[in-house]
Amino acid sequence: MEKFNYHKFVCLRSKYEKFVNIIATIRIIIFMLAIIFLCFGNKNIIFTFFGIFFCFIFFVLVLIHNRFYNLLDYYRKYVNILNQYEDRLNGNWKKFEDNGIDYNDDLLKDLDIVGDNSLFQFLNVCKTLGGRNKLIDKLSNRKVSKEEIVNNQRAIKELVKNVDFDIDFLVNLSYLSNKRINLESNFKYLDTSIGRRFIDLIFATIFSFVSLFLFFLSFFKIISFNFFYGMFIFNFLINYMYSYIYKYEFESINKVSNDYNKLYRVYKCILKNHFNCSKLKKIYKDIESSNDSINKLVFINDLNNLKNNILSSFIFNGLFCINIIVMFMYSRFQDKNIDSLKSGIVDIEELEAMISLAGIGLIKTNVCMPVVDNKVKISFSNIMHPLLHESKCVGNDFNCGNSVNIITGSNMGGKTSFLRTIGINLILMNAGTYVCADSFSSCYFKIFTSMRVCDDINKGISTFYGELLRIKNAMDYEDGNRLILVDEIFKGTNYQDRIYGAINVIKKLNDQKTVLFITTHDFELCDIKIKNLYNYYVKEYYDGDNICFDYKIRRGKCESTNAKYLMKKLNIVD
Repeated sequence: MEKFNYHKFVCLRSKYEKFVNIIATIRIIIFMLAIIFLCFGNKNIIFTFFGIFFCFIFFVLVLIHNRFYNLLDYYRKYVNILNQYEDRLNGNWKKFEDNGIDYNDDLLKDLDIVGDNSLFQFLNVCKTLGGRNKLIDKLSNRKVSKEEIVNNQRAIKELVKNVDFDIDFLVNLSYLSNKRINLESNFKYLDTSIGRRFIDLIFATIFSFVSLFLFFLSFFKIISFNFFYGMFIFNFLINYMYSYIYKYEFESINKVSNDYNKLYRVYKCILKNHFNCSKLKKIYKDIESSNDSINKLVFINDLNNLKNNILSSFIFNGLFCINIIVMFMYSRFQDKNIDSLKSGIVDIEELEAMISLAGIGLIKTNVCMPVVDNKVKISFSNIMHPLLHESKCVGNDFNCGNSVNIITGSNMGGKTSFLRTIGINLILMNAGTYVCADSFSSCYFKIFTSMRVCDDINKGISTFYGELLRIKNAMDYEDGNRLILVDEIFKGTNYQDRIYGAINVIKKLNDQKTVLFITTHDFELCDIKIKNLYNYYVKEYYDGDNICFDYKIRRGKCESTNAKYLMKKLNIVD
């Protein structure tokens, strides 16, 4: 946690906790003294003086307490986010509630992108629903260009180097809500035009002027206060009726101003930083352009809140017709600021998704930024699965062009994990972030998988037919390069049909735009006579009665099996 300065912020949190507690104690004492001296004020003017003095000190202490409490709240949130990063380091991230399982996609489940103990669960730091959706989209095997990948890589590199900004951004975003907030859900309220209210403003200005004028005349005893009271009540009733007539418009104002004015903190956080890469510069420029929108919305929200309190609503509507003024200001805001505000919100959500992806570079040590190649190839050294702790993970090296790669070997030797390791790291590359390897080079691949295939009784689909649909989907793809990962090909059917089907699939997928990986226990597939077919295997060794694995991928065919040993060990066979 050294790169996060964890100890520093824990100390700051403790420091402000002490300040807040001390000031709170002193404030209580001062308040009691003020009460005591004021109670005896009728006996001696000195008591009255000290009573007023302690009241003033109490007021000052309230302001100081609020300031320090806000700082304490900030550092509490800061340390809480750092604790979540620490959970990612020590493996406790698996308890995080949001695992993205609501995104129902076979490939995402096959490669552990979503679901329990998934990549999404590990990386996600998004506080908004839009940011969450953007993160899923980046991890969802979508088609991206080399230019887009490289631009994302530059942005994520910069975010990894700027840890303080990342955490500060997440802290300020957490002020929006305790729950995940859907910022874009209120776009419909933004788009609901309430129309221009210029004529209403004219009346509000006249009524306010008359009310204030009568107040001054009454104050200087030129006329009776009854005239002012009459006008005051008239203004209040007019504004009360106004808010009732336009109650749906005011609901929109309340919704928009209450939710979006809190973005002011996030805007300030972004604008106090300097960025170098083009993508982050564009986000900064968009936020800068829409900053005026947020400032106006904060002011509208402050005015609007006056009418939500009974006392302030009575006073300010009686004097200044505040309801009418709020409506007019919001209509002006709609005319000029909606597009820039929407753009800023979309950029904030994009920044959330990228900071989530930067987690690989922030948390892992065995990482590199992959090289995006134009050739059909995949090459890496010391690749590891991002969801395994690096101290317990075995790295592998591999290099191939367009080819068919058959992997045989013992049960539990790591064949399927190797396929998932390739797939999940390619997903990370396509998203524009770091991969868990010493080196990694690949072109963009559309990824297809046939791994966790299940039957579907509602659709009348068997496991075998589900496998066929997955492989048919891969075979029909003709829009670019494809990486196909098949675990235990056609395991849902009999031996003869499995061999027959697998041989035909291998021959059809052996082309210049395809890299195919197949794990199997059928050694016959290793001997198919076609070009660009390569065999790999995993092996086991024995330590006494215990079976052990080194999880290394080796070139060649497997020469042993361990199924009988495992069945015997569990007393399934004699």
